[in-house]
Amino acid sequence: MKYMVILLFSMVLTKSGKAQILSITGKVTDEGGRPVPFASVFVTKQNGTSHNRITGKMTGEDGSFKLMVDSAGTYIIKASCTSFNDFTREINVKGAMNVEPIVLKEKENQLALVAVTAQAPMITKKIDRIVMNVENNALAAGKSSLELMNLAPGVFVNNGMIAINGNPGTRVMVNGKILQLSGDDLTNYLNGLRSDEIQSVEIIAHPPAEYDAQGSGGFINIVLKKQRVAGFSGSVNAGYSQGRYASTNEGLQLNFKKDKLALFGSYSFDKTKDYEDSRLSRTINDSIYYRSQADRINKATAHRVHVGGIYDINSKQYIGLDYTGSFTDGTSPYRSDINIAYPAIRNNQRVNGSYPRSNSRDYHNIGLNYHLTTDSAGSGLVFLYDYTDNDAKVFSSAQSNFYNSNNVFLGDTSFRNQTPSRAKINTMDTKYSKVFNKTDVFSIGAKFTASRIDNSAVYESFENNTWVNKTALNYLYDYKENIAAGYMNYSGRLLNTSIQLGLRAENTRTEGNLITSNINTKRNYFNLFPTVFLKHSTNKDNSNYLNFYYGRRIERPSYNDLNPYETYADNYSIGRGNPYLTPSYTNSLELGFTLRNKYSITAAYDKQKDIIAQYAIQSPADSLITIYTRQNFGKRTNAGIRLYAPFGLSRWWAWNNNLSLQRQSITLQDIDIKETIFSLQMNQVFTLPKQFSVNLNGMYFSHIIMGNYVLDHIFTMDVGVQKKMLKNKLIAKVAMNDLFNTLRINGDIYYSNVNIGRLEQKRQTQTINLSLIYNFNLGKAFTVKKMESSNADERGRL
Repeated sequence: MKYMVILLFSMVLTKSGKAQILSITGKVTDEGGRPVPFASVFVTKQNGTSHNRITGKMTGEDGSFKLMVDSAGTYIIKASCTSFNDFTREINVKGAMNVEPIVLKEKENQLALVAVTAQAPMITKKIDRIVMNVENNALAAGKSSLELMNLAPGVFVNNGMIAINGNPGTRVMVNGKILQLSGDDLTNYLNGLRSDEIQSVEIIAHPPAEYDAQGSGGFINIVLKKQRVAGFSGSVNAGYSQGRYASTNEGLQLNFKKDKLALFGSYSFDKTKDYEDSRLSRTINDSIYYRSQADRINKATAHRVHVGGIYDINSKQYIGLDYTGSFTDGTSPYRSDINIAYPAIRNNQRVNGSYPRSNSRDYHNIGLNYHLTTDSAGSGLVFLYDYTDNDAKVFSSAQSNFYNSNNVFLGDTSFRNQTPSRAKINTMDTKYSKVFNKTDVFSIGAKFTASRIDNSAVYESFENNTWVNKTALNYLYDYKENIAAGYMNYSGRLLNTSIQLGLRAENTRTEGNLITSNINTKRNYFNLFPTVFLKHSTNKDNSNYLNFYYGRRIERPSYNDLNPYETYADNYSIGRGNPYLTPSYTNSLELGFTLRNKYSITAAYDKQKDIIAQYAIQSPADSLITIYTRQNFGKRTNAGIRLYAPFGLSRWWAWNNNLSLQRQSITLQDIDIKETIFSLQMNQVFTLPKQFSVNLNGMYFSHIIMGNYVLDHIFTMDVGVQKKMLKNKLIAKVAMNDLFNTLRINGDIYYSNVNIGRLEQKRQTQTINLSLIYNFNLGKAFTVKKMESSNADERGRL
């Protein structure tokens, strides 16, 4: 490890003597002020009667670009994009400059063609991430951000668990802020964040050292829509979804900018209702047959608020402040019918019951960020601070009736519990980046996080016509965690190879105190997390290249998983937290080849030690009872090959395919599961006349391993239609999800290498969604500063 540190610093010293360069930044828009993504922008300089091309790039999804030149002077900046007239302008560069917006005019004859405007491809593969465009995706209609993730290549979501390329432990970011939420808290937040607010979803399987080491499954970054024009702008949206039950969502976004001050705000409200039907069968001790049938109806309301502002102190520095609030209330009436068959029929039992559950969650986040540009090359300092407060209250109860083999009533039981939890998290993050030239950048940063989580529970049972406090089950649990981290990262180019070397160091101190049992657990551990990215071009235009990655990451237990709660789904199903969970570590290797900047094939290997996953075990006190908890497994390996193949079959038909073949295994004392898994995800986009477009998405997995569950094959297909009207201001979307109602979670349960049961689960996945979005704006285009956050990792663990 010390040799990597020496190499990083030697590269920095080698580059420090090079000349300073100047940056040229700007944005490309159409005549309506909308950004033009993936336009070609380049700079030339006159040399006699000809112009020599100096540098060039493609614009990002927001139309922005950044170019580098090595000296002041007069240059020509040019921009071009399909369906638009070319743009040329002379600029006089004296120092780092932000040019006026480049406005492209649409070609007159394009109105008669199939593709009338340039828009971002549905799927874009970059060197460090895959970007899924949401704004122009008809399939996004009425979907929550959690549902959107299942449309992304390589991503699978089930019951709040998110995995990238078969690797669980994925963390979620919103505009670069990692949500400090997990479990039901994360699910509720993401269900409240609707697609109408989202511009794109980024899948980052292997983050560099600048990102927190937490997250064995990488990151998913949700990019929200940004204000794009000066003056007053915004949008309103409304949606309706119909499955077995109906849901609605409404939202409003407002933006205002004048002089140095930019203000923004958004509000959304969702009212949802869906169902979950499950069947569970188990064989106990090779003689007792257990079968349960459960039906749940979920209802929820969610309010989400995001407000903030950015002030330009001067041309080199700005400060931003924003607030996010998410408030959800939900109920889950739950009914089950359990049949237990013994070898002697006279001992058979039947249990039916009602298990209502309600919850309320209030989430608050306040973020402050300061940016300073220190030189003309784009070097800069960033300081971030965040405070997060998450208050969750869960109320559950149970009433069960017992019958014998002749259906004679034997008796009943009733109990209830309250499990409130409060988390307060402070994070501070500072980083400095030094730009030496067009290719060489060195970054260094530090971060400190202080977390405090208070949990408690009160249990009561109904005895002799009164509620009795069961003090033996009550608990108070406090958890404290402090993480101090530092990192350095170097990116540059050597011969024909782009390199990025990073090293992150984290020291973690934790203390869990189960006050009611006088049990105190303390841990103090230090880790280094190196990352290596290499990209070697094999042709002159750099469109063919080999790439290599190595990285080490950590998955800490979520705050929710460490809470030693017990909740009862019914008399024979118990959920339990585990305060003794330890971190899990993952080492990852990838080697790939990309052809013509499009087609890629990648061989990957991941090995994770002490993985954290849900585990279903039989209670030692009563073999009829199943305990669902989290445990550290022995190890998990994932080796496979992935193929990414986008095809432009015509100007109006684009087809993206993501295929993978993996060999996954989970090994521990009681389990040794090995499966070969094939998956295919495809997305087709049809761009039709008169501003119509159609999206078709399909997903297939031959198997999925989740802890000691092995799921059967999973298949689903969605189709969506979009129509733009009133000069693209009004957008109507219709989506039909799970077209053939085939998305079911069925699988086998293993314990001690024996198949002990089977799970069958069906949720409300077949729906038709309607969505209307109206965009309005007054004013000319302006550049929006980036709002960042220091608490990205911690919000993913609440």
